[in-house]
Amino acid sequence: MSNTPGNINEAFIRVLSVPASQINLLSASLLIAASEYPDMDLVAERGRVALLAERVRDRLPRRHGVFDAVHAVNDVLFSELGIRGDLKRYYDPRNSYIPDVLDRGLGNPITLSVLYMEISRRAGYHFHGIGLPGHFVIRAGEGSESIFVDPFDAGGLLSRRECIAIVQRATRRPDRRSIPMSVEEAAAFMRPTGKRNILGRTLRNLKQIYLDKEDYVRALRIAERIRIVAPTSWHNLADLARIQTELGRFNAAAETLSTYVTRAPRGHDLESARAALSELRNRIVSESASDPEADAAGMSGPIGESPRNQ
Repeated sequence: MSNTPGNINEAFIRVLSVPASQINLLSASLLIAASEYPDMDLVAERGRVALLAERVRDRLPRRHGVFDAVHAVNDVLFSELGIRGDLKRYYDPRNSYIPDVLDRGLGNPITLSVLYMEISRRAGYHFHGIGLPGHFVIRAGEGSESIFVDPFDAGGLLSRRECIAIVQRATRRPDRRSIPMSVEEAAAFMRPTGKRNILGRTLRNLKQIYLDKEDYVRALRIAERIRIVAPTSWHNLADLARIQTELGRFNAAAETLSTYVTRAPRGHDLESARAALSELRNRIVSESASDPEADAAGMSGPIGESPRNQ
């Protein structure tokens, strides 16, 4: 018998209804996976992570610190379980689902980092996720004693300078003629990433994967989940309207696109969105007048795009 709630969206809303600092990141991440695997046993999956944390605690010496904790987590996850970053199929959606990561031993940077943080937390250490452009790492410890861990690289250690170099490379234009980001500017990316932002980034990655595959049914589920995490995200509203249109859900698309037009920032090109909204409304009227049950095909053409980032 499954221990996954019948209405996964409602369960997701409940998990996120508390102050940001109190969000259960593991439960929220497992509920993201439950949208793909509705028969998944949430209690059993949480138990798997708890058992890994117990193995970490067993490896800690009597007197231990941050370096001991990092070594113990690395030993369990990467040496014993053999978990690695998926270099061959980086954009495989399974890399974003924690149960798949544990089953396959492969993951992407942000999901491996979530797993790393949640195991560490249950072992008594509160590590922070650091959302670098195009990458995601862990900060263990505080102040001058902090170290950076790359779960995608089997727990490899990074210095602060190396993390800043990652930011500078990722933000420099391909022509190489632009001035690289200053150390001070790059350091802004070194702040801890909040739980809502972690969940949002995970979901945005998944949404883009499914959009690239033109799997609009799955993309819809993910976009609706993003709306729970970040209800004011106009990037997601644009994608959601596009997805609803592709699926022939014209009334929903018109409502979403209308909200998008009112929320998109000034200076953004809204003419194409207004034209698409007008076309949607005309189509709704036309379909209602001719045959309400007609098998309408989705309109083509992008309404908006969201950036991909890991």
